[in-house]
Amino acid sequence: MPPTTHRRKLTQKELRAPDEFTTFVDNARDFFVNNLTQMIVSAAIVIVVGAIVIGVYYYERHRDTLASSRFYDAITALNAGQNKLAETQFKQLADEEPGRRLGRLARFYLASAYIADGDLPNARDSLVAFLSEERDPLFRSLALTNLAVVYERMADWKKAAGAYQQAAADPGPEQTRAELGVARMLAKSGDKQGAIAAYRGFLNAHPFAQQRQDVMESLALLGAPADASPIPSAPGASPQQVLIH
Repeated sequence: MPPTTHRRKLTQKELRAPDEFTTFVDNARDFFVNNLTQMIVSAAIVIVVGAIVIGVYYYERHRDTLASSRFYDAITALNAGQNKLAETQFKQLADEEPGRRLGRLARFYLASAYIADGDLPNARDSLVAFLSEERDPLFRSLALTNLAVVYERMADWKKAAGAYQQAAADPGPEQTRAELGVARMLAKSGDKQGAIAAYRGFLNAHPFAQQRQDVMESLALLGAPADASPIPSAPGASPQQVLIH
């Protein structure tokens, strides 16, 4: 005889109990409905912020393009010898775009326009302003050398020597010129022994410099004893290749 199967009857309470999956869906729907406004606002904020960021980015790129165009026009005027026009264009760019790289560089080239025009006081002020913010070693060296030239033309030997000395402290294309400038300013200011020492220091540091003959003549004018020592031999050079000045 087959086994008897007992079927359990569901109670009314069990029939009324919610299904777990149905309960989860209902809760999710309720949460969505209750927080719909907040979700819409949050999404709108994200969209607005994103639009602002994108807008600012393209606006800044547009200003970069305009600054580049203005800088190019000013450089073209300077190279063409139109110093007054270059001064106006560089000054406007420097004043209106002080936070941009080209705006800061405009002060350096503005000084060049002033120097070409013989306006030494404005050239000095422009270079001093540029150096107060510039950190690039190359442009600092160039600016310091130009500032020294300005002071030298203004017959301020002490400040010229100081600017040349700062330019000479950093390796770069202006270092040799700046070292000679220091010696020259010492001679002009009346420090004869200091100038002689500076010129001899230059010869020791740069025995093969193109300016060697000029330095020897400067030493002779200062009354320094003639230095008959030969130029040190370059690696691989024969004695016949070594000249004595």
